[in-house]
Amino acid sequence: MNTIPLYREIYQDLLEKIMSGYYLEKTYLPSERTLCEMYHVSRATIRRALDDLRKDKYIEKKQGSGNFVKPQMYEQPLSQFHSFAGALRAQHIEITNQILSYDLIEGDKYLSEALTENEGFSRWHKLVRLRLANGYPLMIETAYLPRERFFRLDLDYLKSNSLYAYLELYYSMTIHDTNELLSPIMPTVQEAKFLQISPQEPCMLLERFCYENERLIAIHKTTVRGDKYKFRAFYYAN
Repeated sequence: MNTIPLYREIYQDLLEKIMSGYYLEKTYLPSERTLCEMYHVSRATIRRALDDLRKDKYIEKKQGSGNFVKPQMYEQPLSQFHSFAGALRAQHIEITNQILSYDLIEGDKYLSEALTENEGFSRWHKLVRLRLANGYPLMIETAYLPRERFFRLDLDYLKSNSLYAYLELYYSMTIHDTNELLSPIMPTVQEAKFLQISPQEPCMLLERFCYENERLIAIHKTTVRGDKYKFRAFYYAN
């Protein structure tokens, strides 16, 4: 005998459709009348299911317009070294990558501004990837890796796997220290296009510098969607 209330069954079905992308973020759910016809229930039952979806922050009601699907937010703690892919996979979120470009360079404008000296490296791998969670674009990551430390990159492998895991596996990389800078920015027109947002949508710029035995071995310059991702810092007072 089914002991789950009918409105909770409808809640769960709507939630599964939201999480699977059947009902896309920032789009409206069917009207209450349409949902009543779809599930063959009363309006009171539909309203209880919608009320719970609003309480759990999956949808939001706009007066006169209906219920729309809220963008899902992802949270990243800053209390310790973190991997974007690892943190989200731990939440059972599917991570995929799209390689936007790859070049072997001697330098560029960003490197010349970010480095106080050339760090003893003559050439850098410059890998630009679009990172997606459950099919939604979250961030554009530009990774700079010195060729003297990492001779080549397997781009086919990196389409579906973690860059850090690859470098640890094939190059025995060990990161001992990192420092990060977090700044508010507006995306470029091209970044906005890849992230599927308006150029007026604020983003965050996350810059990470990774060190192995006090030597710089990786730089990550990442543009993160402000409407999809948030960072949480932990502080402990004596």
